[in-house]
Amino acid sequence: MKRAAVVLALIPAALMAQAETAIEAHTHGAGHMAISFVETGFSLTLEVPGVDIVGFEHTAENEDERADVAVAISDLSKPLEIFEVPPEAGCVTATANVALVGDVFVQDEGQVSDNAAHHTEFQADYLVQCQEPSLVTSIQFTYFERFARAERLFVELTSSSATQNLTVERQTPHLKVPN
Repeated sequence: MKRAAVVLALIPAALMAQAETAIEAHTHGAGHMAISFVETGFSLTLEVPGVDIVGFEHTAENEDERADVAVAISDLSKPLEIFEVPPEAGCVTATANVALVGDVFVQDEGQVSDNAAHHTEFQADYLVQCQEPSLVTSIQFTYFERFARAERLFVELTSSSATQNLTVERQTPHLKVPN
């Protein structure tokens, strides 16, 4: 029952984060991630331009592009393979929801509204449960190895003690999680 309450408490926050990020500036090579630690594990939300993941931002137009999208969704559906935590924490993916959202309306900085562009982006929400959440002391971002066009993730890390805004980059794909 306690776990169900935690899951239900996290869902509105994840949906709200998705709505807010869609209106923020859209930058190729850069995605947004929120990590929220709770008593039994953590939640992740991820929003990344389609071009960073599959190399294009339009709706998949042929079989090859549809296959690229399917493989990307499959890979993104395994968060502990692309965002690795110490194995001794005993973490498992409880839920993974990944979607390619088309025609996300964004206005690039410096443009007037008639020149605004439409883009696609991958959006993912994960819930990870851990036997020993206190042993999640770091996250290795093998995400950058899998997705060659991704350059950085802007991360909002929330724990019981604080919220931090951090940047994880391809050159240093490691995040130390504060206790």
